[in-house]
Amino acid sequence: MLGSVLESRERTPAALLVDAESALVASDVDTAKGLAAQAVAIAEAAGDAVMHARAITVLARVLYVRHDIAEAMSCVLTAIDLSTAMDDLPTLAKAHHVAARILVDTGDTTGGLEEGVAAMEAADSCGDLEAISAAARAMCNVYAALRQWERALTFAERYHEATRLLGDPTSECSAIDTVSFCYGGMASEAAERGDHEQAAELHEHTVVLSRWAMLMAREAGARRTEATAVANLAESLADCGRPQEGLDLLDSWPADPTRDTVPTIGHHRQTRGIILLALGRREEAAELLRLSIAEAPTRSHEINARRALASLLEDTGDLSGALTHYKRMLALLSDQASERAQLAAGVAAVRLETAQAQARALALANEAADLHENSEKLRRQAMEDPLTGLPNRRRLDELLASDLTTSSVVILDVDHFKRVNDDHSHLVGDSVLRVLAGLMRGSCRQGDTVARFGGEEFAMVMRGVSREGAIALAERTRQAVEGYDWASLAPGIAVTASFGAALGTEATTSIELLALADSRLRAAKAAGRNRVVGPPA
Repeated sequence: MLGSVLESRERTPAALLVDAESALVASDVDTAKGLAAQAVAIAEAAGDAVMHARAITVLARVLYVRHDIAEAMSCVLTAIDLSTAMDDLPTLAKAHHVAARILVDTGDTTGGLEEGVAAMEAADSCGDLEAISAAARAMCNVYAALRQWERALTFAERYHEATRLLGDPTSECSAIDTVSFCYGGMASEAAERGDHEQAAELHEHTVVLSRWAMLMAREAGARRTEATAVANLAESLADCGRPQEGLDLLDSWPADPTRDTVPTIGHHRQTRGIILLALGRREEAAELLRLSIAEAPTRSHEINARRALASLLEDTGDLSGALTHYKRMLALLSDQASERAQLAAGVAAVRLETAQAQARALALANEAADLHENSEKLRRQAMEDPLTGLPNRRRLDELLASDLTTSSVVILDVDHFKRVNDDHSHLVGDSVLRVLAGLMRGSCRQGDTVARFGGEEFAMVMRGVSREGAIALAERTRQAVEGYDWASLAPGIAVTASFGAALGTEATTSIELLALADSRLRAAKAAGRNRVVGPPA
C-alpha cells in the first residue's frame, strides 16, 4: 500500500515528508530515513530554507527513532538554527522537541527540560497545534524521566487535546497511550508507598485509556502505536488482577516479524512473561524469559528479562541460577552506563560545534533558578487558554470535580461562528472570542469561573445557585452578547450565542454534567439559536 503511494505522489519535498511520516507510522524506519533525506537534499538544492528546516527536523526525528543519536542531534541543531533564522516557530518547536527527547534518553534531563521549555515557548507563541502537541509531548517525557508524574500527566493531557483538535487519529492514539503511561507511572508510585487502593484505581484508568488507544490505532492503521497499546493494556489488566484477560489479548494480536520491529516483538514477549508469572505458570514464564534474553534487541531488554528471570529463580529456590543472572545483569548495567556516557559525550560534542550550544553552556550557572521559573510558568500555561486568558478545559474539570453537587454550569456556543471567520477573517474571529470572554466575566458574580471549553465553546461555573439563578445568568449573558456593538470589530458583523444550563445535582460526575449542559446547548441550537435551554422546572 505504501509503495503505491510513493510511486504516485509528486516528488516534492512536502510530498516526500508526508510519505516519510507514513513510513514511520508503519514502523518502516529505513524507508522513512531515505524519504526524509531525499526531501532535505531537494529543499537544500532549491534554496528553500523553510522547507529545508522542516525536512531536516523530520529526518532528525527518524534518526532518533533509529537510535542514531549523534547524527540526529547534528540534524536537530541545524534545524534549530535554520528555523530560528527564518522565524519559523512551528518548526522550531518541533526541532526543540526532538532535542529534548534525545537529551532525556542520554541522561541529561536538565538539558532536556531546557529544550522542552524552548519548544513550549515557541509553540505557544505561534499557536500551531502540531507544534503544541510536539512540545507538550517533550515536556511529558522530561517529567516522566524525573518521575514527576502529576506534571507529566498535565502535559500528556495537553498533548492529547492538541491532537484531538487536529483531528488526526494517528497522532491522537499515540497521545492517549502517553496519558495511559502517566497513569501507569502514578499507579506504580502509589503501590510503592503502600496505597494499594489508589494504585488499583489508577491501574483501572490505564486499562480504559490503553484500550481506547489500541482501538483508535487499529482503526487508523497505526500498527506501531497499536502494538505498544496492546502490550500496555495486557500488562495493565494483569496489574488489575485480570492476568488471563491480558494473556488472551496478547494471543489475539500476534506480533509479525515481517511487519513489526524487534523492540516491539521484545516488548510483547516480556509482557507475556510477566503475565505468565502472575498466572503461576512459572516454567512457561522461565522459558519465555530465556528466549527473551537470547533474542534481546537491546541491552535494556536483556537487563529487564534477566531481572525477571533471576527473581523467578530466586522464588523457586534456584539461588545459584538466580545469582548467575543477577551477576550478568550487573555487568550489563555497567556496560549500559558506559554506553550512555559515550552517547552523551557524542551528543555534547555535536552541541559544542554550534554557537547555540556554546551559549547554552555559558548559561549553566543560572539554570537552576531559570528552570524552576520556566517550569512554574509552563505549569500555569497548561491550565490557561492562550487566546482569551481564561482557564482551559483541564482547569474546568478540576473545578467541577472539587465540588460537583453545589456547582451549576452554563455552556455557551457562538452561533454560526464559521461565518464570522469566513466572512471577516480569523483575526476578527479571535477578537470576537476575546470580547465574549469579557462579556461573560461581566455577567458573572465574583467567585464564578469562566472557562474556554474548546473552539468557540465557553463554560461558566457557579457555586450555590438555583435553577432560576443559572438560567438568569445565561439569559443575562445572552442579552449582553446580542446587544454588544459588534460592528466596532468589523462592519456588518453580528454575533449571537446559544446556551445550555445544567445543575450539579443532575449528574454524578463532571463528565455527565458537561454532557447534559451540552445536550441542552444543542437543543437551543435546534430550536433556532440565540436562546437558553436549562433544566426543566
